[in-house]
Amino acid sequence: MPATLELPHLGEIATVAGAKDVPAIRRLPEPGHPASHTSRVGLWFGTLIALILLIAPGAIVARIGQLAWPLAVVVAPTLTYGAVALAIIPFGALGIPWDGWTALATLAAVGMLMTGLQLLLARFRDTDAETRGIGRWPALTVAAGVLLGALLIMWAAYRGIPHWQSIPSTWDAVWHANTVRFILDTGQASSTHMGELRNVETHQALYYPSVFHALTALFCQLTGAAPTTGYTLSSVAASVWLFPAGAAMLTWHLLRASWGEWRAAGAAATAAALSASFTAVPYVEFGVAAMPNLAAYGLVVPTVVLTASTLRHRDRIPLAVLALVGVMSVHITGGVVVVLLVLAWWLLDVLWHPVRGRIGDFLTLAGVGAAAGLVLLPQFFSVRQQEDIIAGHSFLTHLSKKRGVFDAVFQHSRHLNDFPVQYALIALAAIGAVILLVKRIWWPVTVWLLLVVVDVDAGNPLRGPIGALAGALGEFFYKDPRRISAAITLLLEPMAGMALFSIVVVAVGGAKRITDRSKPQPAPLWVGATAVLLIVATVFSARHYFYRHLLLFGDKYDSVIIDQRDLMAMAYLATLPGAHDTLIGNGNTDGTAWMYAVADLHPLWTHYDYPQQMGPGYYRFIFWACARRGDSDPRVVQAVKALNIRYILTSTPTVRGFAVPDGLVSLDKSKSWQLIYDNGEARIYEWRGNGAAPHS
Repeated sequence: MPATLELPHLGEIATVAGAKDVPAIRRLPEPGHPASHTSRVGLWFGTLIALILLIAPGAIVARIGQLAWPLAVVVAPTLTYGAVALAIIPFGALGIPWDGWTALATLAAVGMLMTGLQLLLARFRDTDAETRGIGRWPALTVAAGVLLGALLIMWAAYRGIPHWQSIPSTWDAVWHANTVRFILDTGQASSTHMGELRNVETHQALYYPSVFHALTALFCQLTGAAPTTGYTLSSVAASVWLFPAGAAMLTWHLLRASWGEWRAAGAAATAAALSASFTAVPYVEFGVAAMPNLAAYGLVVPTVVLTASTLRHRDRIPLAVLALVGVMSVHITGGVVVVLLVLAWWLLDVLWHPVRGRIGDFLTLAGVGAAAGLVLLPQFFSVRQQEDIIAGHSFLTHLSKKRGVFDAVFQHSRHLNDFPVQYALIALAAIGAVILLVKRIWWPVTVWLLLVVVDVDAGNPLRGPIGALAGALGEFFYKDPRRISAAITLLLEPMAGMALFSIVVVAVGGAKRITDRSKPQPAPLWVGATAVLLIVATVFSARHYFYRHLLLFGDKYDSVIIDQRDLMAMAYLATLPGAHDTLIGNGNTDGTAWMYAVADLHPLWTHYDYPQQMGPGYYRFIFWACARRGDSDPRVVQAVKALNIRYILTSTPTVRGFAVPDGLVSLDKSKSWQLIYDNGEARIYEWRGNGAAPHS
């Protein structure tokens, strides 16, 4: 008879067949153990290491490309991802493993390539234009704003994810962590080879952007972090840094020519700090585990500004190509936003105020796009095979168009239904839009209006030619209002920042004029007062929205789908004979796919799936539908043999309340599957059909 095994630290009793051979106390592996989901690294220190890995390689490349330090640090992440993208696609095709050594070789090769290209393009360097770059003190001012914004976001992450090494319950988190584990196990990091992980039975080709995961795998190798830990820390690092830096950079780009260096720097610093208050990115994207999409959106602005700078600095063309490859490879949606912004900027600004002539400007921008397109061709060919899947996405809100307009304008996507509208931030953004229009900077407001129309169409399709255009563009965003709102936020942040800066400057200027009538005060006093008011305003705003951001960061680190009992079951399963050498049968609607990231066990389903099977695999379907029949169905016997399945792991609850696959229902009644472990939530069954011998 099955005996019972007491789990003292859980206060639970697990039923284990043959427990006389099992140690009296079975605990989870220590942090850092290959079968563990945790690591000996703190959230703050781990995020810092992830930031260094994100910024340092790209900064080296940027400095080789003759960029000044302030610009080099801001564009560094997109160049880092670009270098990764250049390597993993050919490496995957040639069978070269992606690891720390090949990554170092990649950095050296990219550095040498950039050195050679800089020598070839030296005659195009515009030294006069370089002297108009940002000065030291204005740069430090902007840096202070970026660091404040990053610190405010980091504080929300720190407070929002106290159990940050637990297993998140979001839909896509398991896929991201499993992809990191797959890269660590196999060295295969190519975006065009993800079918080897997803399509377990057939290995049918599948494209999935894996550049984010490839860099995370390097982080795990360098620090010894577990895949789940690496996934969380890399996601926090991208959230913390990319959006304050991007908000500052776009504000500077918009205002430098008309506002002067110091005023533009002040507005850029304000926008960076204020970016921590906008909810759509990074908080909503983090909350739904859309990490490649989150990172790609964070790379948009540096790529746009770097590409725009090539008109005056033609020696930067190789860097712009690498940046565009990077953002496109992290997630194509981010690349689409880059193209949209650059196209609008060219049509509504540069075409009327050319830098080196209309034809010359067009050829420069077209050259950047064409060169990046050639590098990205293998990815484009792969993703074309999935056009039907992408086009099949729909996130209709079933609300009126009037409500759709309100939600699009006020950034109130379905994930924010439980929170008040951010009226104050939208009011600031509206003032900023007016400032841009007065300054005749048309393109940001035009793109904002276009994206609002696309957002409305995604929730409630429009008719006529406008609907057709909006629908075609919305396909690149999976017709998801949430994704479109995130893109809109990239434009709202600099608008709100310049508005807040203007309001404070006007208020301080008014106070100065009043006091000057009686007792004039030195200029540094007013500068200091302006800085203090801006710091107080941005911190107060972040504090006001702190609890929604705290919740969005950590709400799904709740141990609902995978808790301690599931982890105990996975740890026990990992000790069973043949568990690491066979495929583990599991369901596609519970959390058991986490066994790969957590315990390096190979599940039949490496991701959640819809209630019915998606993707190829005859035997996988037979198992999904009929496994409980065992020996009574010859197809099940064939499937078990073909898939090399010895054990089944089941768990409750299921994600989104989806039904348990028919083949895994009532396994207790099957004569071919014997229950060997049960802790009240997770169960392990062993195949005993067709003459199979039980394990000892």
